[in-house]
Amino acid sequence: MMDLRSQMKVVDLLLKLFRGDLQHINPYPFVPQKHKNIPNADSGGLMRSIPEHEGIPSAHLQHFFEELDACPSIHVHSAMVLRHGKIVAEGSWKPYSGSYPHMMFSLSKSVVSMAVGFAVQEGLLTLDDKAAGYFPDKNVLFRSPRINNITVRHLLNMTSGLKFNEIHSVVEKDWVRAILQSDCSFEPGTEFSYNSLNTYLLSAILCKKTGMGLVEYLTPRLFDPLGIHNVSWDVCPMGIEKGGWGLWLRTVDMAKLGQFYLQRGRWMVDGEEKQLLPEGWVIESTKMDTPTREGDYSKGYGYQIWSFGAKGAYQFNGMLGQYVVVLPERDMVIAMTGGSPSLFADETCLIVEKYFGDAAKGLSDDPLPNDICALRSLRNALGNLYAIRETAPKPKRLSTWARVWRRVFPEKQIVPTVPPELRKLNGRQYQLESSSAALMPLILQGTTNNFGANISKISMEFSPGECRLIVEDGAETNLIVAGMDGTPRKGCVTLNGEIYAVGSTARLTTDEDDRPVLKVFICFTETPSVRIMKFILYSPERMLIRFDELPSVEASLEVLFSLVGGRENQNSLNKLFMDTVGQQRLDERVAQVSRPRVKATRVRP
Repeated sequence: MMDLRSQMKVVDLLLKLFRGDLQHINPYPFVPQKHKNIPNADSGGLMRSIPEHEGIPSAHLQHFFEELDACPSIHVHSAMVLRHGKIVAEGSWKPYSGSYPHMMFSLSKSVVSMAVGFAVQEGLLTLDDKAAGYFPDKNVLFRSPRINNITVRHLLNMTSGLKFNEIHSVVEKDWVRAILQSDCSFEPGTEFSYNSLNTYLLSAILCKKTGMGLVEYLTPRLFDPLGIHNVSWDVCPMGIEKGGWGLWLRTVDMAKLGQFYLQRGRWMVDGEEKQLLPEGWVIESTKMDTPTREGDYSKGYGYQIWSFGAKGAYQFNGMLGQYVVVLPERDMVIAMTGGSPSLFADETCLIVEKYFGDAAKGLSDDPLPNDICALRSLRNALGNLYAIRETAPKPKRLSTWARVWRRVFPEKQIVPTVPPELRKLNGRQYQLESSSAALMPLILQGTTNNFGANISKISMEFSPGECRLIVEDGAETNLIVAGMDGTPRKGCVTLNGEIYAVGSTARLTTDEDDRPVLKVFICFTETPSVRIMKFILYSPERMLIRFDELPSVEASLEVLFSLVGGRENQNSLNKLFMDTVGQQRLDERVAQVSRPRVKATRVRP
C-alpha cells in the first residue's frame, strides 16, 4: 500500500513538472541549507612536488590535461594528481576553482562507508545487524519480510533491493518510515540494485547509534586529522544527513580521502603516523565482490566503492563527473570534479586509464631528470583552461622570434568598447511573460529540491568588456556580471535563501537571420550546472530569451527518470505516468519546461 501511495505521489510530482508548476513540487516547506562558502586555496598539509621528482614527465601530465579538455563528451571543472602522496599537478577550468567546495553527489557514499568502518571498529554495529531493528520507534505494524531481512552489509553493497528510492524521497518527509513501509524488489543479498536510499539508511543507523550526524561523528575521527575543515552535508527533512548525496568538498579534500585509502587508513597526525581506520576495513571495503549492471566502465562494487580498470584500482564516484581514482600500483590518486552528462563512470575513466593505468608508458618509480621547459609548458597549459570554450580568450601561439620582438616592442593594447547593438539596450528593463524560466538550472533545482520563483524582470547594463544583468524573480534580485573580454566575472546569487557562487561570461553573436544575439553563460561554480541565456534582439521594444543549461536537458531527463530506480518500480511508474500524458506530449512539454523560450517586453519608465 505504501509503495502505491508513494508512486501516486511521484506521478503527481511528474505531472507538476509536466505543467511547469515547479513551485508546488515540494510537499513540505523548503528550508535553505546552502550557505556562502569562503574560498580556501590551502592544501591542508599535502606537500607539492615537481612531476619529474615523483617519476612523471611534465609533458605526460600536460597531455593528460589537454585530453581531458579536448574530450567533447565530458566537462571537467577541476583535477588534481597525487604521486607518492604529493601534489604534482592541479588545474581548474575557469571560472571554476578548486578553492571552493563542489557538490559530490554519490561520491558522498564512499565517505559514509568510512563512517561505517569507524562504527564497526568502535563496536557500535556489525555488518550482519538487521537494519529495521534500529528503528523500533517507527511502529511499522505490517512490514514486508524482505525489509526485515535487510542487513547493514546489504546496504553497503547495494543488494538490499529497496524499492523506495531517490525520487520517492522528494515526495516523502520521513524517509526511514517510508523505507520500512515499502518493500524490496528481490530477496536482499541476491542481486545488485543501485539506490542512494541504501546509503541514507546507513546514515540514519549511524545517527541512531552515535547520537550524532555524520559530520559531527566524522570530524574528530576523519576530517580533522586529514585537515578537512568546514564540511557541509545536506540533510533530509528530518535533519539526518542524506548520506548517499549532499556532501560538498574541495578537490584537495577529495584527493586526501583517496590518499587516506591508498595508505590503508593511515595518516600523519601531529608528526606521528596513526592508524585511524582499520586496515582490514579498507581492504574489505575495496574488494569488488558484487557484480554490477550500471555503467560501462565499472564491473564490480565494494562497500559504496566502485571498481576501476587497472590492477588493484578503485574509485569513489559521483554522477556528472565527480571522481577519486586510487591507483595502488602507481602510488597515485586522481581527484576530479565536473559537469559531464553522465550518471556513472564515463570517458574520463578511459583517459585516466590511458595515462596512468597498467599499460601507460613513461612513468617511473624513480625520480626523472628535471625538464624546465616541459614544466613551464605544463604550468602555462594549466593556467589556460576554460570551462566555456565559446567565450574563452583565443590562444596566441607565437614563434620564438615573435616573442623576442614582443618584448622589445610591446603589442598595443586594444581598448574595448560597447558594441552599438548593445549600447542602445543600456539601462533598459524587460518584463518576461509567465513561464518556467528560472535562474537556477533545472537539474540543480531537482538535486537540491530548491524550486524557487521564476524570473519576472531583467535589466541590462553594459560597459567596455562587461555585461551586467539585474535579474528579478519577485522574491529576490540578483546581479550577474559577465565578462565579454574572455575573463569570467565572479560573484554570488541568492536563490530561495541559498547562496551560490557564480562565474559568468558573455559574447555578442548573430543568429541564422542575422539578428543580434547576446549569449550569457552563468556557471554555478560549486555545482556541475551552467545556466545559458540567449537574448535575441528582434526589435527595439521586444526580445526573445532562450534558456538552456549544461549538463544538457537530455542529461537532466536521464537523471530524473533514472532516479525512479529499480526495474520493477520503473516499469510500473513509467506506465502510470505515460498512460497519463503520452510520450510525445511528455517530450515536448518537458523541453518547454526545461528549455523555455520566453518573450520579453521593454518596461517604460
